[in-house]
Amino acid sequence: MSALSMGWRNIWRNRRRTLISMSAIGIGLMLTIFYAGLIGGVLGEAKNQLDNGGLGHIEIFAKGFRPKKAVGAVMPAESTWRTTLGLPEGAEVGSRVLSRGLASSARGSEAVEVQGVEWANEVLLSAHLRAIREGALPASDDAHGVLIGEQLAQRLGLKLGSKLRLMVQRADGEMGADLFRVRGLFHSIAPSIGLREVYVSQDAGRALIGLEETQATHQLVIQLPDPNAAEAIAARLQSQLGERFEVRSWGELMPVMKRMEALSNSVLYAVAAFVYFLVGLGVLNTMLMSVLERTREFGVLMALGTNSRRLVQLVLAESFWIATISVVFGLLVGGSLNWHFSQTGLRVLDAASGESLAFGGMTLSTLFKTRFHVGDMLTSALLVYVMALVVGLFPAMRISRLQPTEALRHT
Repeated sequence: MSALSMGWRNIWRNRRRTLISMSAIGIGLMLTIFYAGLIGGVLGEAKNQLDNGGLGHIEIFAKGFRPKKAVGAVMPAESTWRTTLGLPEGAEVGSRVLSRGLASSARGSEAVEVQGVEWANEVLLSAHLRAIREGALPASDDAHGVLIGEQLAQRLGLKLGSKLRLMVQRADGEMGADLFRVRGLFHSIAPSIGLREVYVSQDAGRALIGLEETQATHQLVIQLPDPNAAEAIAARLQSQLGERFEVRSWGELMPVMKRMEALSNSVLYAVAAFVYFLVGLGVLNTMLMSVLERTREFGVLMALGTNSRRLVQLVLAESFWIATISVVFGLLVGGSLNWHFSQTGLRVLDAASGESLAFGGMTLSTLFKTRFHVGDMLTSALLVYVMALVVGLFPAMRISRLQPTEALRHT
């Protein structure tokens, strides 16, 4: 009879102990897989959900614009440099003209940020522009069309077709103002965006701040197909564009998110190490108890001529079966949970608490999705196998060093 066949029979000699050990190992693996999927999903979604706040994986500004958002600090006409960036295929790019000002209606006034955008590109960069509840995006040639959030419309008593007066500080230090018509109302999961951000065409934004004779802009936003490439691409672009530009990756724009990623990975490694340590203890305890109970039996086998190599194989076969059944259980349950929540998501707050979480400049949906990655799960399962076989060596080597006469006297 092969060692695997004998190992399979032996692990069921004490069914209760074996099942308890397998359950502990399987549940530990399941929790590790699910936690890794949850952390990976949250961090991945955080990078992919930057468009909830209209943010980019890389942002380019005119030198000196970011500290005070001075409208006079502009980048040169994009036709001279934008096409030379060499971005990866699938990257989404759009420019903005930015100014802070006051939005007024017959009911009152609110401080806002006016964004002059390229409508076709901005829809790809800002998720809320894809969630228009009433009306539509202004036409590309609509110089007086404005898109506002539901919260601002409610606060100022505006509806489709209403007049909205925007007043901002011009690049020359004077005040600029113009009258616009509400063409659409958008919905944002972040109430602050729905209340504070107002969108007009890029030409209208330039006219408001007195840059209508130029093609200058304040910000270029880039969203990449692979957010993890942002730092390398940002460094290349900074070197390529020179000191007149300021290039920042998402990690530099939101250092809290970068620190959170590092902390989450550290916690994940610590949790995994603790779980695998418990897995090792569980296998070791089961195998030691099994070996000690059968010391006399091993003595009989050695007296009949069974060599120590065969005994080591037998003990390791038992470790193999315990690990295999535990891994199958952990993979099935943990993988199923990860797949399910990668499709449906896990709501961390009820609807009454809002649709989003604001953290460190990020706007995250309260619906978290796990990351279903077969490679990660198989790696976790392989580590269980390695741990089971490593700890199985100790009782196996202990038996192999026994003398037959000593083992036969064991009771």
